[in-house]
Amino acid sequence: MSSLEHMIESIRSVRYLIGLAGFGTLLLALGCIFILAKKLSAPLVEMEAATRNIAKGELEVRLPVRSHDEVGSLSSAINDLAMELKRYRDTRSEFFANVSHELRTPVTYLKGYANVLTHGLVDHEEEKQQYLHIIADEAHRLTVIINDLFELAKMEEGKMAFHLESVDVRRAVEKSVNKVRIKAEQKGLQLVSALETIPRCFVDPVRLEQVLLNLLDNAIRYTTKGTIKLTLQQENGFGVILISDSGSGIPANELPYIFERFYRVEKSRSREFGGTGLGLAIAQKLVQLQGGTIEVESAMGQGTVFRLSFPFV
Repeated sequence: MSSLEHMIESIRSVRYLIGLAGFGTLLLALGCIFILAKKLSAPLVEMEAATRNIAKGELEVRLPVRSHDEVGSLSSAINDLAMELKRYRDTRSEFFANVSHELRTPVTYLKGYANVLTHGLVDHEEEKQQYLHIIADEAHRLTVIINDLFELAKMEEGKMAFHLESVDVRRAVEKSVNKVRIKAEQKGLQLVSALETIPRCFVDPVRLEQVLLNLLDNAIRYTTKGTIKLTLQQENGFGVILISDSGSGIPANELPYIFERFYRVEKSRSREFGGTGLGLAIAQKLVQLQGGTIEVESAMGQGTVFRLSFPFV
């Protein structure tokens, strides 16, 4: 017979130590969870604050990318979104400024010469006819600008109707060439065609002709002497149209911007050459909406080549 008091006391001590250890472990686990949660949620809190600032128009906000996991990828995506929105805002502001400038110029001419004629500030009939001719030219220029702006707006809003069908591209190219041949010959330029017989392409024939006439008109306008060549060929399931000229070419630093609205390479001679600076922007949009691509290559003193690609039927 022996007393169990000592054994009971030992068991009680062990239970106390186990309970103390369990409580300590629980506190440690809760602390680790709290710290880990704060660490994991901190980037999300930063992202929330950043997106709210972006929504307010503060597009200079940038998030630090501290990792290469999903959180880092999301931070990078938010930064890209902010940069794109900033670029869009800057482009829109520049666009409005360009629109205002382009519309103000012909309106100023119209107002000035109309005022001269209204007050009889002309010496003879020849001068009067000259002023009337300028007014007619500026009115036409204003109409072209407005029509181009409406066309761009309709394309971007998806309101422009396209009638895609199987088209003989060679015939479409020949038709466009014949329309501008007299204009080229009057300027002393030679039009050369090298057109292969290729499978039919799936395009809108009216819009395709619009693009071709736009590019041919540009080639004639900016080429003072030499040759304008059209080539039609097939490459990797696409019909490819090349329009090359022997003009002065486009500087390499300006090539990335030529499809932007109102952008002109010949800024100092823009009125002499005519045009609105919207033609290439419209051409690019028309090509893209038909599932095609448009590219440009140019070298100073060697001319420019526009490359159009459309898928076969």
